[in-house]
Amino acid sequence: MKRWIFHFISACCLIGTAGCSHLVSYLEIAREKGMSGEYLAVLNEWTRSQVIYSQFETQAHLSATYQSPEFNRAYLDEYARIYQLQEKERKKQEDVRMTAEFTEFIFYASLPEKTSNDFDRRGSIWTIFLVNGKGERIDPWEVRRIDPVTPVITKFFPYVNPYHGMVYRLRFHPVRKTEATSLKLVITGVLGTAELKFVKR
Repeated sequence: MKRWIFHFISACCLIGTAGCSHLVSYLEIAREKGMSGEYLAVLNEWTRSQVIYSQFETQAHLSATYQSPEFNRAYLDEYARIYQLQEKERKKQEDVRMTAEFTEFIFYASLPEKTSNDFDRRGSIWTIFLVNGKGERIDPWEVRRIDPVTPVITKFFPYVNPYHGMVYRLRFHPVRKTEATSLKLVITGVLGTAELKFVKR
């Protein structure tokens, strides 16, 4: 079953957005390190990757995971499996994750010029915003760099490499369920623009 799920992930990525082959290699590594195929399938479904180019030069490798209700349930199941949580502990974790007050993303950026990796800085060279299903722009409530990057982060989000890039938590005011069927995360600046589209596959 796990092998079939992994092959399904690979097939999806072959027709997915640019940068997905990069994600597949990390999903394979994660599978070999003991992450379940079920979790990795959901992670792939809610993760998008894109490379920004300018004049044939790579400006940024970007990946983001939308922490949708489906993703949060899969994350919780995997966390409970790894840590062998008892039902009471699992329920406590579920109450925290499933009652989130924000629409959230885990966002990873790797740039050749590290000083340009300043998404959380006031006056950043980048602008980030979300576009909901109605085409309305939503500016982030918070862009927070995750530091230190723990093994929990690199295990559950295997595309994160703290030696090559930085990982952030993006929080937006909650998007209504009817407007969350199609979301677009836009990252734009003088180095280029990326649009990561999240539509359930």
